[in-house]
Amino acid sequence: METMVNSEKAAILNRSFANRVDWMAVGRSAGWWLLSGLLTNLIMLASGCGGGGSPSSPQQGLAPAPPATQINSYIGTTGDIWNTKINRTYDQVNGEDTTLHGIQLAGAIIGSFSTVNEYLDINLTTVPSQLTGQTIGFALEMPGQAALIRYGNLFHLLVPLAPTNGCTAIGGTVTYNYVTIPGPSSPPSWLPSTDSTYGTFQVETSGNNWNFSNITQLTLNGVSPTNPGTGLPAGFCGQGTNGYAVTAASNATNPPVATVTMGFGPTGFFLEDNGSAQATPVGVVPSNALGAGVGAIGGIQPSSALNTQSVAGLQYLGFYYEPGILGGGAVTQLASFGCSGSNCPTPPSSTAMVGGVFPNTGGTSPVDEPSQPAAQNVTIDLGVQDPNNNGLYPAATITVSGVSLPAAAVVVTMQNSYTIFLIAKDTVNNVPLAIYLFQR
Repeated sequence: METMVNSEKAAILNRSFANRVDWMAVGRSAGWWLLSGLLTNLIMLASGCGGGGSPSSPQQGLAPAPPATQINSYIGTTGDIWNTKINRTYDQVNGEDTTLHGIQLAGAIIGSFSTVNEYLDINLTTVPSQLTGQTIGFALEMPGQAALIRYGNLFHLLVPLAPTNGCTAIGGTVTYNYVTIPGPSSPPSWLPSTDSTYGTFQVETSGNNWNFSNITQLTLNGVSPTNPGTGLPAGFCGQGTNGYAVTAASNATNPPVATVTMGFGPTGFFLEDNGSAQATPVGVVPSNALGAGVGAIGGIQPSSALNTQSVAGLQYLGFYYEPGILGGGAVTQLASFGCSGSNCPTPPSSTAMVGGVFPNTGGTSPVDEPSQPAAQNVTIDLGVQDPNNNGLYPAATITVSGVSLPAAAVVVTMQNSYTIFLIAKDTVNNVPLAIYLFQR
C-alpha cells in the first residue's frame, strides 16, 4: 500500500481511496470529456438528471407520475432527518437538519445555484452553526422523484432525498429492493459480515395506511444478520414538519424501538431513516427492520429482469461517499461512471463500468470541479443479477486502483432512467463506501 500512497496525485492530501487517480489516463480522455460535456449541455433537459430513454413503462403498482414542478420539497437522512426545497424558478435551495434544529430559524440553510455538468453548484449564503464557514454545496436532482445533496465541502455528509410533495398512490402489492445507508459513526454502525446489507420488502396501502410484509435481510456475505429485524409496524402517510412522509411507530418497550420515517417517490424511489438519532424515550434503539447504519435506500423491484449489459453501458453522475473516514479523508465526492469512445478504458466485463471522482482545488477548503474530466480508476462490476429479485445485485464488486472490494447494489428504473445504489466495505480505510448514481 505504501507505493500506492506515494503515487497519489489527488488535488488534496487525504486517505480517500477514490482519489488515487491516474491523471495520465484523465489527460488522455480529456478530449472526449470536453466534447461530451458540450453535447450534454446542449441536449440536457432543464428538469435535471435522467431521461436517457432506457426503461420505458411506468413502475408496476404506481399510478402515472404527475409532471415535475419547478419547486420540489424533500426529506433526507444522514442519521439526522433533513428537509430540503429546491426552487428551479429562482434557482434557490433551502434546507435544515430538523433533528438538530427542529424548524428554528437558526438552523436554516439558504443558497442559490447554477448548473454545471448537470450538478447544482450551490452558493451558500446562510448556514447554521455546524456549517460555519461553508459557502459551497452540490446536488443532483430528478425533480419530484429523488435527489442527492451535500451542504458544504467534500468533508461533509451526503443527504439522499425523497420527495414530500404528497403521498404516493400504490395499487396492489408492490415489492421494493434496498441496500443499507451507512452512517458517519466510528466505529462503523454497519458491519458487513453481521448486519443487514440488502434485501426486499412488500407494501400494500389502504388510503393513508401502509402495511409492510415479507421483509428479507441479508449481510454482505449473503446470510441472515446476527440480529435480524422482527418486522416493520404498520405505517401512516401524512403531512408533518418535513412534508408528506410515511412513519411507522413501534410499540416495543423493552427496549423501546425508534420510529421509522420513510419517503416513497411517485416513480419508485424509496428512502428509510431508521431512527438512529432519535433521543427519546430513554434507552431507545434504532429500528433494525430494514437497513442497518442510518436506514435504507432503493426502489421498486423491476417487473422483469434487467439487461445488465445495457445498464452498465450507460453514463452516470453521482456521489462517492465514505462516511466515518478518518485522517482528513474526503467524505463526499462528485463522481462519474461510464463513457464511450476510443479514449475510454475498456471495462473488464460486459457488466462493468469504469469511472471515478471529479478533481478539486485542494487545500483546506477544497472546491469540486465537475467541469473537469473525472478520474477513471474505479470499476463497478454489477455481476450476476439475483434470479429471484430483478434489479438486485448481491455479488457486485468495486475495484479501486487495483484493489477489489465486495459490494451489493440495486438498480432502480424511474421513468426513463436508471439509478444505482451500491454499498461496499472499503477494506483499506475500514469504513463503509456508498456510490449513488443517476443516469445522465
